[in-house]
Amino acid sequence: MSNLLGDLIKELKEKLFGKVIEPKPKKLPNKRSRIQFKETENTTRRPYFVQIGFDFGTAYSKCICRDVITNKAWVHVPSGQEGRELPFLIPSTLIIDDFSICKGSAHYQDNGLYHLKQALEKIALQEWNDPVIAPFRDWLDKLEGYRHDNGRLTKFVETCGVYFLAGAFGEVSKELKARLPGFGDLPDDYVAVNLAVPIADAQQPAVNNFYSEVLCLAWSLADTLPGHPSINLDELTNLIHVAKQEMSASIRDACFIYPEVSANVQGFVRSRASQPGIYLFSDTGAGTVDQAIFILNRNNNQDHLVYLHGSVLPLGSSLIELYAASEFGKTDAEQLEIWRERKERGFNDVCLLNARTTISSRLNIGTTSTLATSRRKLFLAQQINSIRVIFGGGGHSKNPYESAVIASFSGNQFANAINPPIVGIPNPQDLLLQDHQVRWLPRLSVAYGLSFIKEELARFTYPVNVAPPNPSPVWTVTNIPDAPTKDDC
Repeated sequence: MSNLLGDLIKELKEKLFGKVIEPKPKKLPNKRSRIQFKETENTTRRPYFVQIGFDFGTAYSKCICRDVITNKAWVHVPSGQEGRELPFLIPSTLIIDDFSICKGSAHYQDNGLYHLKQALEKIALQEWNDPVIAPFRDWLDKLEGYRHDNGRLTKFVETCGVYFLAGAFGEVSKELKARLPGFGDLPDDYVAVNLAVPIADAQQPAVNNFYSEVLCLAWSLADTLPGHPSINLDELTNLIHVAKQEMSASIRDACFIYPEVSANVQGFVRSRASQPGIYLFSDTGAGTVDQAIFILNRNNNQDHLVYLHGSVLPLGSSLIELYAASEFGKTDAEQLEIWRERKERGFNDVCLLNARTTISSRLNIGTTSTLATSRRKLFLAQQINSIRVIFGGGGHSKNPYESAVIASFSGNQFANAINPPIVGIPNPQDLLLQDHQVRWLPRLSVAYGLSFIKEELARFTYPVNVAPPNPSPVWTVTNIPDAPTKDDC
């Protein structure tokens, strides 16, 4: 009788919260388990254990490192950028010069390849005609004279991704050696890296596996390509080929892929301000607005995030300058950079105002779709009325992003409009920042969340593993609007 009751309770929990299929992360090599306890001969210091949290961004990447033993984290600032207004931003632009590759220094540059992160996603999904991939295909055609060869295109985009990440990781490694005395001298010194991808992508095996492969290859070549030295593409391709052949289990174990939204709210989940309930998180980056609705469950001090739905909307902040430049009539790199600077300075040019209006309208439709799809998975209709909203991302602003999201709660999907509370993410106490650096935090929340070792990150259930209740009908949702795609933008 007790077993039958237990089975019924288990079945009910799975219907309410989704079946947890995420495997527990692999146990790390034995040497890591000894880090906190073993004193090494010939020295009095304990081995270092550093966790790198790397936020691979569409336009700029960010990195936070954590000394796990002391539980103190700091922001990685690339060499030579110390005097900049936001010195921690790592431009994700690559430059092709003749048959060599190097890293760009600004958002928009001539001969530049942009939106590398999105290109990797589209390659993994085999969306060969996506506009994000077009510049990479054009460069490949120009370099090699091949056309419509998706195999070579996949290899080229993968090569670009490995080069960018490896150069950034190598720069981080150099900083660790300068910051931590004797770092790397002991065989038990250990470093691991966490990388985030949007929840809608992470749940797709093809995308997750492709990102994981690129991450592991980059980690293998970090000491070979520190700081992104200019390198011939053939030579780079050979390095990657050798790295694939020699990939070790320890490399794969040190690299971990984690959902971006989970990383973004990690600081919130771990804070006293967090409480169980349903949340909408809207993260505005340069290329996309990544949205997810999740339920935070807490049992025996263990946090679990159940995702109802995740969306990747092609409406990021870089679209503002693209739409404005298009209306102006010129979309070359110089004009895009001009409009980007005007946007950042808060200019209210008519072209920028029109661009924000367009994005607001499309984001409202996309958010309404996110809400409607999520509601179908709720057992209790009233639960949606207690939803809270969290905003994040370096591209977030009140107009158009916040206003468009909040307006979605007054649309046709709601019998009575609701005004959801906006929840702020508290400033972390374990991140070493000076007073003038606190303003960096909105751009660093993903990297901060990734700076915890993978065993400490909140467990989660992907949306694909949370089925609507059956029979269903607490909510009868009809005419769910389609989220905007790149073809609509």
